[in-house]
Amino acid sequence: MRAVLRERGFRLIYLGMAVSLLGDASLLLIPAILAKKLTGSDGAAGLTLFFFTLPLCLSPLFGHVIDRVDRRRFLIAACLLSAAALTPLTAVSGEDTLWLLYPVSAAMGCSYAAVSGALSGLLKSVLPEELLAEANGALQTTRQGLRLVGPLLGVAVYTSSGIGAVVLLDAGTFVVAAAAFAALPKPTPVPAAPRGRWREEFSAGARHLAADPFLRRAAGAFCLMFTLAGATESLIFAVIDHGLGRAPEFTALTSTAMGVGAIIGGLCGATVITHRGELFAIGTGIALYGAAVLLWTVPAEPAVLGAMTMAGAGLTLAGVARMTLVQRRSPGHLVGRVSTAFEAMAGAAQLLSLVAGAALVSLVDYRVLLAVVGLTICCAAAHALRGRTPAEQPRPG
Repeated sequence: MRAVLRERGFRLIYLGMAVSLLGDASLLLIPAILAKKLTGSDGAAGLTLFFFTLPLCLSPLFGHVIDRVDRRRFLIAACLLSAAALTPLTAVSGEDTLWLLYPVSAAMGCSYAAVSGALSGLLKSVLPEELLAEANGALQTTRQGLRLVGPLLGVAVYTSSGIGAVVLLDAGTFVVAAAAFAALPKPTPVPAAPRGRWREEFSAGARHLAADPFLRRAAGAFCLMFTLAGATESLIFAVIDHGLGRAPEFTALTSTAMGVGAIIGGLCGATVITHRGELFAIGTGIALYGAAVLLWTVPAEPAVLGAMTMAGAGLTLAGVARMTLVQRRSPGHLVGRVSTAFEAMAGAAQLLSLVAGAALVSLVDYRVLLAVVGLTICCAAAHALRGRTPAEQPRPG
């Protein structure tokens, strides 16, 4: 991480991401916890994650804008709008205002999709290619590592001071992030590709994703994983309630365990990618996640927390490799659209599984569902790792 931290542009990007992620991690579980406490329903809690995921299906719309505007200014505007979008949470006080959780969750999903796509393109324009894996590892380590303190902080603030204090904390971090992005030097403009018809421009990211063999295999693995993996958002509440007999707030500890694993996965990401390649890292990370889901069936706190640590390591390793692969295999003027097309494909699969999970968790034994989900994720890992990695091809400029 030392090499990438010597880059001033990355330091400011890292600062902006870190402070906003602290607020996000603090608020991440609050809508689901509120839904569970107000209704007692695992499905209602999982539904907040459904609305968070819904905007990912519209990611190409963000990508089309990201590749056509100054990405630094886009990030500033996105952070300020995100701060404002959180305020309706302060009005949630009972079942009659429960519905407010869902548009706010959707707004948080929009923020995630927009900021992630813009950052992917901004990093490519600020950093040399050899530092991309290290930079993505640092950002993902921070993103997931904040699970160590963010959820516990959010629950503590919520318990002691109420939802308004948590919203104020998160909104404040978005404002600080906007200031950090505003301090960035203006990056070198990316040469614009000739513009074609609107449909061709809109689908350019997806077409590049389908044409590149590395990206195509990675997208297939992630889509297969998320075909059922979204169900875990509802299943984790069933594991905590029925398997462990704990209150919904126990999710703060499971998220913290994921944070520990994420730090391990993020720190190892650049090394694994350098020595074995992005596809190997993606397959290995997904396999770890699949094994972790299978371990959730063990009704013991140490086993569940250990599995959450494994899940955090696997998801972060796969995430670092995915971002690096997209940046390295995409030309500068397409990075935003390729990144958001990837998010949309995986998000659509996750969206369907979130709906299925929220519906099935009250109808089917959660242990049966976990076994099916875990085995499907392991198949996704096998898809990424199958055969030999294709010979290196020239990377797009």
